[in-house]
Amino acid sequence: MEFSREKAKKAQVREYKTIQPKESLNTLSKAKITISNYLGGKYFSTVDEVVQNKNIVKLVESKHSRNSVLPGESDIKDGLVKMILYSNLCSVEINGASVKSKSVLRLTSKVFLGAVSSKFAQKDIDNCFKVNSLSEKQKEFIKRIFKEAEENNFIVQIQGVK
Repeated sequence: MEFSREKAKKAQVREYKTIQPKESLNTLSKAKITISNYLGGKYFSTVDEVVQNKNIVKLVESKHSRNSVLPGESDIKDGLVKMILYSNLCSVEINGASVKSKSVLRLTSKVFLGAVSSKFAQKDIDNCFKVNSLSEKQKEFIKRIFKEAEENNFIVQIQGVK
C-alpha cells in the first residue's frame, strides 16, 4: 500500500509542474491537494487554480477547447468528478490555516462567445445560448451540467477566451 501512495504522490508532483498547452487559466496558481479520510487514507491530486479572497478559497478545475463550443464530454465528466469530490470536503486548510472553500468548474473555448454561469438567471442563460447559436443537444447538455452543479453545491462557468 505504501508503494502505491508514493507513486500517487510522485504523480501529483508531476502534474503540479506540468502546464497543459491547451489550458486557458486566469492565474498561475496551480496547487497540490492532499485529501485525508477518517481511516487515515491520503489521496493526492492537483487543482488548476486557487483563488483566495479573505477566508474563502475557490478550487478551480479548468477544461478548454480550441475548436468546439465546449470541451469534450469526457473532459467535462472528469471535471465533474473533481467538483463532487471538492464540494464534499469537510475542512480545507492553506498553510495550516482553516478556510472555507467553493468548487468551480471552468469550461473555456476559443469558439464560445461571452460567458455564462450556473449562478446566472435563466433569461441570461437563454440569451447566451442564443448568442452562441447552440443546438438543442448542446443546450440540454449545459442544463444537465448546471443541474449537477446545483445538486452538488459547486459553480460551473463557461466562457470564451482568445
